[in-house]
Amino acid sequence: MKIIIGFMLLIIVSFSSRSYDTVDPTETTTSSRIETFTFSSNGTAIKGKIFLPASYETNKNLPAIYLIDFTEQHFKLATDEFEMVIDGVQQIQGFDALVVTLEEHLDIDAKPKVFQEYYDTFKNMTSYVDGKYTNNTSRTFIGRGSEAGLVLMTLFLENPKTSVFDNFIATDSPGTFNSTIVDMIEKDDFPKNKLNKKLHFSFSTSNDYDQCTKMINTINEAQYPWLQFESIEYTNSNYENTYPISFAAGIKYSFNK
Repeated sequence: MKIIIGFMLLIIVSFSSRSYDTVDPTETTTSSRIETFTFSSNGTAIKGKIFLPASYETNKNLPAIYLIDFTEQHFKLATDEFEMVIDGVQQIQGFDALVVTLEEHLDIDAKPKVFQEYYDTFKNMTSYVDGKYTNNTSRTFIGRGSEAGLVLMTLFLENPKTSVFDNFIATDSPGTFNSTIVDMIEKDDFPKNKLNKKLHFSFSTSNDYDQCTKMINTINEAQYPWLQFESIEYTNSNYENTYPISFAAGIKYSFNK
């Protein structure tokens, strides 16, 4: 009998000891995460994804950076633009932002004439994100290659009364878009009465130097009171190597960091 009682006491002590090793359910750790969501654009259901930094758990007033990222026609290996934007945000100490893009890389070589279709998609995306994820009205539009061209056209063609983007980051936009922008400025052919916009434009050795500098000079000479503008030429870096550093530089410029 003593042996049985001793054995039962041993079991009780063992279970009692384990109870002290359990984690208090109120003690949780926060970390960054990526969520997917579905929004509607012109009657079509579209999937997006959003990066939520750890600070989002206690701060819903974070600005949002929208990446337009299609499958690049000429540089198929560069598929990590979403990660590069997130990395650009994380390089700034004490700063956090949401990063938003389409979940799927659409296989598109964008052209100026189809600008409105892509703009509408991202404008509708901002409405969804504003309603669910953030109270902050600061929105940044970022892209490279032909997507950078769409970013530039958004800057000039957005209706001032219904505009959704404040900051614009464009790197290595192609000649078809650059010449369109120059022509638009020279003809003064875009909506007026814009307010408080920022543009960070950069280009690499892979781009057409003359076309890029012509667009930069044309924007500078226009001296728009509503536009803060910075441009960078990466003289020792090509298209593949430029976008990580240009994204980070553009984010710092947009948010005065």
